[in-house]
Amino acid sequence: MKRNNIMTGALILSIGGVLAKVFSAIYRIGLTRILGGEGIGIYQLVFPLYSLCVVLATAGLPMAISKIIAKHKNNGKSVVKKCMMFTAVISLVLTLILLLGSKGLASLQGEESISICYIILAPTIILVSGASVLRGYFQGQENFIPSAVSNIMEQFVKLCVGLVLSLALLNVSLIASIIGAMISIVVSEVVSIIILIFYYRRERGKKEEQIDISIKEITKDILPITLTNIIMPIATFIDSVLVVNLLSVNFTSSMSIFLYGLESGAVSSLVSLPTIFSFAIASVILPNIALRTSEFNKNHKLSLAIKIVLIISVPCVLCFLFIPDRLIDLLYANRLNGMGVQGLNIAYRLLSISGIGIIFLAVNQVYSSSLQAIDERYVTIRNLIIAVILKFVIELLFMPSLYLNIYSLSIANTVCYVTVMVLNHFEIKEHFNLRINYIFTGKLIVANSLMLLALVGILSVSTSWSNTLLGIVVAAIVYLGSLYLLKIFNKKDSAMMKYKIR
Repeated sequence: MKRNNIMTGALILSIGGVLAKVFSAIYRIGLTRILGGEGIGIYQLVFPLYSLCVVLATAGLPMAISKIIAKHKNNGKSVVKKCMMFTAVISLVLTLILLLGSKGLASLQGEESISICYIILAPTIILVSGASVLRGYFQGQENFIPSAVSNIMEQFVKLCVGLVLSLALLNVSLIASIIGAMISIVVSEVVSIIILIFYYRRERGKKEEQIDISIKEITKDILPITLTNIIMPIATFIDSVLVVNLLSVNFTSSMSIFLYGLESGAVSSLVSLPTIFSFAIASVILPNIALRTSEFNKNHKLSLAIKIVLIISVPCVLCFLFIPDRLIDLLYANRLNGMGVQGLNIAYRLLSISGIGIIFLAVNQVYSSSLQAIDERYVTIRNLIIAVILKFVIELLFMPSLYLNIYSLSIANTVCYVTVMVLNHFEIKEHFNLRINYIFTGKLIVANSLMLLALVGILSVSTSWSNTLLGIVVAAIVYLGSLYLLKIFNKKDSAMMKYKIR
């Protein structure tokens, strides 16, 4: 594959990923407004285990299969058939576990009503795993459009169907509204795999050689990627059980679920938004970092990626720190209040704490991608495990506190991001020559200061939602204008970016 093909493919996947995740974020925000704090708390209880099952069934498949097919282009469909058999066994087992264990799992999480949600979602594991195999096939064939289209349509269908069903069924009951959201996930996965099958059948006339590809070869490529991707879903699932039970020391079960929903639903949706764009841009720059180029070029690629994610993440952190109340009010209005408490006030504080971790999470995305590019995957796994263990220690120590309670979850997540970034930073220094760019740092401080002054100045005029929107738009214009006037990127940066995306 030529270098420009690699970058074009990464760009297509990144654009598709950004649009898909933007639709997903809009869906989460809209769903939170419909369900409220208590409803989104119940909704969030289901997804940690479901996401874990999906990761077990699919993690590493697209990348591993694309790698195998790239080596055996004339035997691609044979690889697909073998991989379909391989993943079918795993996905069927996981589906049966969810179906048969739905009541026990719901009881363990302290909310028996969600057992029906597990039953609804269980069959989608088979659909998702099949879709992952097909995405790997197309990426191995250097055809990135089917993956991008299926991702976008999957999230768009979930957005439309989910919000309509949830709103319509809210008059029946809160659980019925949540079930409506679950049904939309099933529909969206069906649409996704239909699109992929459509593209796949268009190539059915291609003649292929018959070369035997062993399951061992497939597993060898999948294993390290799966291990990397599975850690955080496992941690999130443990949180869904641990947090509610620890909070129940001082609160009722319903209040514990309500508080968990505020952090894992309303606040996490906002925190994840900046990382959507930082990850997409980093993925365009980093795929060929392991190519045999000069040390200078390799180091500059990493430096440029860090610059970009800092440009995106720093203003977001400042907004979450200085105007969390205006952002929460704009997106959720009074839908976070419930259970006799002001959920909005709690969400303000949670967003301020969680927002700090965005910079570390964004930079670590670049570090992790870079280490994987130079075949240091198991180092990133080790560092992530250490960070997650520290996260659980903080939760166990402080969550039973009457004063810290749910706030300790945001603190623990932030400490986790800081820890894994610092550990990966030490590893990065052994393979890359990174230096602090004081000129860039100074320009970034000036641009963000001007942005913050413009934002605070406009927001001080009025507390209306329209003024909040105006302030955000003006602040964004001031920030982008400042970056342009300050010439935040040097000539080497600009030349590299122009080459990569042409």
